[in-house]
Amino acid sequence: MNPNDLSQLYCLSTINAHKVIDELYEELHNRKGEPKVNPVDVKSIKQSFIFKIRQELDLISTAAEEYFDGQ
Repeated sequence: MNPNDLSQLYCLSTINAHKVIDELYEELHNRKGEPKVNPVDVKSIKQSFIFKIRQELDLISTAAEEYFDGQ
């Protein structure tokens, strides 16, 4: 892996993380655009999106480790 490959993986992961955050915003609202207010529902939504974000952050960490180990 070269620095450009590493940068591309960072780019991909952060773009995906942005998409997940946008999806989170949408999920926190109903079809009428009103915010969801039930704390149990909001917590459940939040938890599912934390998992998705962590996947992207893990990809960043893994890519950095692989690059560092390959030098």
